[in-house]
Amino acid sequence: MYLKQIDILGFKSFADKTQMVLGPGITAIVGPNGSGKSNIADALRWVLGEQSVRNLRGSKMEDVIFAGSEMRKATNLCEVSITLDNTDHHLPVTFEEVTITRRAFRSGESEYWINRQPCRLKDIHELFMDTGLGREAYSIIGQGKIEEMLSTRPEDRRGPFEDAAGIVKFKHRRKEAERRLEETAANLVRVDDILAELEAQLGPLAEARRVAERYQALSDEIEETEIALLVVEIDRLHDRYEQLKRQVHREEEVRGEALEALRLAEEAWKARRQALHEASANLEALQAQYVQLVEARQKAQGSLALSEERLAALAQRAEDRQRRKEEVSRDLAEIEAAMQALAQAEAEAAAALGERQQRLEHARARADDARRLELAEEIDRLSGELIDANQRAAALRNELKTLEERVQAGAVRHERFEEEARRIRAERERIEAACRERSARAEVLRRELEEMEAAFAALDLARERAAADEAQAVAAWHRLQADVQGLSSRLELLRDLEAGYDGYAHGVRTVLQQAKRGALKGVWGSVAEIVRVDRAHELAIETALGGALQNVIVETEQDAKDAIRLLKARQGGRATFIPLDVVRSRRMEAGLLARASQEPGFLGLASDLVSFDERFRHAVEHLLGNVVIAQDLDCASRIARALNHRFRVVTLEGDVIAPGGLMTGGHVNRRGPGLIGRQREREELEQKLQALEAERQRLNARQSELREQVVELGRQREALEAERASRLNELKQFEDENKQAAYALKALDERLEALEWERESLTQDRSQVERRLADVRGLVADAEREVARLTAAIGDRRERLVSLESELAEAKERLTGLRIEVATLEQERKNLSERMADLRERKARLVRAHAEMEREAARDAEESARLLSARESERAEAARLAEDMDALEQALASARQARHELEAEVHELEEGVRRSRRAVEERESVLQRALVAVERADAELSHALAKMGEQFGMTYEWAKTRYPLQGSVAETERKLEALRRERASLGDVNLGAIEEHERLSERVRFLTEQRDDLVAARAQLEQLIDEIDHEMATRFMETFQQIRSEFGKAFHSLFQGGEADLVLTDPSDPLTTGIEVVAKPPGKKLQNLNLLSGGERALTAMALLFAILRVRPVPFCVLDEVEAALDEANVARFAHELRLLAADTQFIVITHRRGTMEEADALYGVTMPERGVSSLVSVRLTDEIDYETA
Repeated sequence: MYLKQIDILGFKSFADKTQMVLGPGITAIVGPNGSGKSNIADALRWVLGEQSVRNLRGSKMEDVIFAGSEMRKATNLCEVSITLDNTDHHLPVTFEEVTITRRAFRSGESEYWINRQPCRLKDIHELFMDTGLGREAYSIIGQGKIEEMLSTRPEDRRGPFEDAAGIVKFKHRRKEAERRLEETAANLVRVDDILAELEAQLGPLAEARRVAERYQALSDEIEETEIALLVVEIDRLHDRYEQLKRQVHREEEVRGEALEALRLAEEAWKARRQALHEASANLEALQAQYVQLVEARQKAQGSLALSEERLAALAQRAEDRQRRKEEVSRDLAEIEAAMQALAQAEAEAAAALGERQQRLEHARARADDARRLELAEEIDRLSGELIDANQRAAALRNELKTLEERVQAGAVRHERFEEEARRIRAERERIEAACRERSARAEVLRRELEEMEAAFAALDLARERAAADEAQAVAAWHRLQADVQGLSSRLELLRDLEAGYDGYAHGVRTVLQQAKRGALKGVWGSVAEIVRVDRAHELAIETALGGALQNVIVETEQDAKDAIRLLKARQGGRATFIPLDVVRSRRMEAGLLARASQEPGFLGLASDLVSFDERFRHAVEHLLGNVVIAQDLDCASRIARALNHRFRVVTLEGDVIAPGGLMTGGHVNRRGPGLIGRQREREELEQKLQALEAERQRLNARQSELREQVVELGRQREALEAERASRLNELKQFEDENKQAAYALKALDERLEALEWERESLTQDRSQVERRLADVRGLVADAEREVARLTAAIGDRRERLVSLESELAEAKERLTGLRIEVATLEQERKNLSERMADLRERKARLVRAHAEMEREAARDAEESARLLSARESERAEAARLAEDMDALEQALASARQARHELEAEVHELEEGVRRSRRAVEERESVLQRALVAVERADAELSHALAKMGEQFGMTYEWAKTRYPLQGSVAETERKLEALRRERASLGDVNLGAIEEHERLSERVRFLTEQRDDLVAARAQLEQLIDEIDHEMATRFMETFQQIRSEFGKAFHSLFQGGEADLVLTDPSDPLTTGIEVVAKPPGKKLQNLNLLSGGERALTAMALLFAILRVRPVPFCVLDEVEAALDEANVARFAHELRLLAADTQFIVITHRRGTMEEADALYGVTMPERGVSSLVSVRLTDEIDYETA
């Protein structure tokens, strides 16, 4: 068998799918440091089941998934597959080719396949067990791990030796045997628990059997005495019955007379009561009318008051309005006066301003004559300018001729540039049109890819969440399953005990089983089944009940008789029955109970500390109503003394103080719950299991839902991945075409830019020339005009010079004063205008306010007139209502007097009716008591006769002749009471103790045999473990000796001399002993391994590895830079050893060393062309690459 192929996707730095095809012999993997070579070894270790993140050179399992790079996003999963050639069937499967696949998701979920079939990690471990492969084997030696074979503790070196010895499966079988041994031990404990419970029940049965015989003798004597007393009681009851019947007849006659008197009184009372009802109705009607009048009067008075208030408010408003109108009139008069004054002032200011402006204009005109003094100087200046102008005009004419010649040459060059630019633009438009078409399609593809990326993210997130939820649900389900199994085992035991009525007497068990089958009616169950007790009180209540726990509760006395007949007919044993129709409560007197409750440690009556259905109250109080539960024995002693030792007192630990002071106590051997505790525990377990089962079903449904969701999301992602790949290919094609087009456009743009630059340069030059040409022409014309103008100006200035030489000083002085006066007048006029505008606005506001007050006065006048009219109407209505109220008050007084008189009459008649009713009720009560007494006497007589027939099975007449009373009734009753006390002193007696004792003994024998079988099975498992241990020890020692011998040879070969040995630290215990490595290189003394050099330690570890491979070759072995510490000579010897071992083992060597590469049959190179992403390339053996330097 050998490794044929490795497929890696998304594992560490291998982001893309990478396939590595291998053959037998030696394959070397080379590449620069940090390129990801060791990740191939990690991938092999991981796919073979490695779970330790530290061994995978990470901090968490998520680290094995490609984490992304500068150019790529992180992936959400990684997958590694290896394909093995199994034609020699080295692996225990029928396939000639085996593919192992492992996949991990970033959510933490993992998947495993064998030949594309899902499997468990355990299946992969078992497949490679004892093959030298797997996570704990010596087939993969990681980077820097070779020396760990020497540096680890001696006990930790056993792994490769055990794998080479082929005892891994034996260790697995040993663990399985140990698990079965633990199960056997658990079953043995269960059987011991049942035996302990049954044995605890056997002890009391022996004593119960002895008590049962005495109990039966006393019961027979008591029955004869009870029959004799019952005959006397029947005679007494018959006489009393006849006497009571006569008394009932007399009472019926007296009751009839009282009923007639009551009838006459009730008729008179009803007649007057009807008259009272009519009078009350009339009075209520009058009162209702009066209330309506009062409300109407109050409403009228309220309206009148409101009108008065509104009129007063209107009058006040009129006064206020008149006052405001007077104020407005005064303000208007003041404003009119102010406006007139302002108008006059404004007119005066305007006149003054006009006069000052005229004077200012005159002064300005005279001030202009002052310029005459400047004309002389201006004539000189103009003469100089005329000479300059003539010179400029000549220069500009020369420049004009040169510029005209440059314009003609530029026009020719510009036409040539335009033609070439048109050709380039046409080509560019064609390329751009094609690019736009491709870009539009590419943009569509990008949007689709963005939508796909969003869909990918959503799918991955949903898948991760679903996978995480599924993992949580699976973990919760397993925890829940363990709890369910534990509780189910215990519940099954309790149900078995209850179904078989274990612990019950034979007779009780027969009755309960027949009742369950429907053969008996009216059977409610045993006392233990109908009561519920808190855990803290269980022992005390079980002790208080004793054998009465097995008493059977039935509905009627007849049901008990039917059950007894069935027991007799089937010889099914004996049982005690409690008929609910005849049993009576026995409860401690309130005074004694109060006295006992004052004592410390008093917990209550036993009947109050149990819960039960109310129908069983008499039965429970009959058994427990006179039993007190105390905290401990000291408290029980004080309580018993307080009760004068008349009642039983039981402690929580089961100690008993009986009536009379007898004490029972000691150690109670309770290895399991009693009959009451067993039922309580079963109910608790059923409730817990019901809740757990509901939760388990919910988790199952949740797991299925999540698993389907994960699969469906995976399918959706694969379909989306295929569609995305298609879009990416199409987009890449478009991008490549657009890149080529961009290169062409760039070249065209560069040429066009050059042409444009030249054209713009030419255009700018031409524009500058043309602008200069126009400027020069203008300048020539200007210069010629300037010459003419200056010539004329000089003549003109000379003529004006003579006339313009006076008036300058006088004009300047007058002009300044007038300017100041004009500015002052203009500001004053502006202020007057602003004040006039303010007065006009204020006047307008006052006029509007005056008009609004006039309108308001008109509205108030209308409202006042309306209110005056309404006030008169309201006054008249109030007066009318007052008159109506006076009349109605008189009618009310009369109606009240009539009703009062009728009430007095009805009250008197009603009192008479009550007296008659009391008389009737008294006679009814007397009659009823007499009837009840008759019925009770008849029932007592019937019950006594029935009791004679049912309880004793004979008629009254026959019993009267056979069981005459011996002595007086009192003496006979005292005798009966003594017999009953003696029988009661025996306590609750289990009449089926003998049969139950025999049944329990038989069950104990059966369970003892089962226990012996379990003990034998345990011994066999222990023997099997011993045999496995012996086989493992034998195989280990044989393999160890072989490896030891080969280790010395390999060491001598690698070191070219020296000695080495393997020594067991504890030869007496081959299964746990450690292994010490002893090495003595050539020319050195035997020394500690830690004192060896790095190269010596590496060679020693290699010698040990080669020794193991010689003894137990593995199908393939991965060595990751194990020879890094060796020099060239030792590398050559190392490579030579690999070649010798390659006949039986396929080697995959990750190396930097030339000597190792030269010995390889095939080379693979690992590179990182993209930062953070590894790539695999095949390398021909003839390539001369200095990998060591790399």
